[in-house]
Amino acid sequence: MLSSSLERRDELPNGWPILQRTDHFCFTMDAVLLAAFPILRRASQVAELGTGTGAVSLLLCARHNCSVTGLELDPLLAELCSRNVRLNNLSDRVNIINADVRDVRKAFPPGGFDLVVANPPYRPAGKGRLRKGELAPACHELAGETQDFIFAAAWLLKYRGKFCLVQLPERLPELLAVCREYRLEPKRLQFVQPYQDKAPTAFLLEAIKGARPGLNVLPSLVVYNKDGSHTKELLACYDISGSVDG
Repeated sequence: MLSSSLERRDELPNGWPILQRTDHFCFTMDAVLLAAFPILRRASQVAELGTGTGAVSLLLCARHNCSVTGLELDPLLAELCSRNVRLNNLSDRVNIINADVRDVRKAFPPGGFDLVVANPPYRPAGKGRLRKGELAPACHELAGETQDFIFAAAWLLKYRGKFCLVQLPERLPELLAVCREYRLEPKRLQFVQPYQDKAPTAFLLEAIKGARPGLNVLPSLVVYNKDGSHTKELLACYDISGSVDG
């Protein structure tokens, strides 16, 4: 099954296998939290911007009765993601396209999706320590800025469709402004904290296309209890058993 010495076989929280590469960015807790954040109450058409190896897309399929179209710029990762789709027998529900988020208007007509999700690079190209080699585009905005992801989401979403993403707290004001610029109204916000008494290290945001103003700030998602064990809220995000909707 492995086609390179740089590949390894891991597992998603529900036990599904996923192939990853040691020289590329591998999925983290943020992917699990992002997949657990959207609220879907019917069969939905979902787009993921920047799929990587496909963790979020696969987990969304495990949680919801949805079909997912993933866009991935790196042809190597797009091919690996497609293999992960086949490995989990999801070819009838997940389609991976090797495409640039910045060219979304060339790849898709507008308004075809109920939900768009994204775990975009966290830092601008000139901020922070630049990761080396193939890891760099996943961590820094070298191949598209967060604004490009937001524009792509606005293009792809139906009226009242939802956009969900995860990002660093320091970028929240910027993202709120850009979402509103593209008529994506921020509606749900949740900060992620390592401990109850520590500052947030990430946030999850849901914006709805064409919605009225009104932001619901959820209780923070705390990762660890004082003794270092995982909180029940964090464990609930990893518990996917029996969670597929109708």
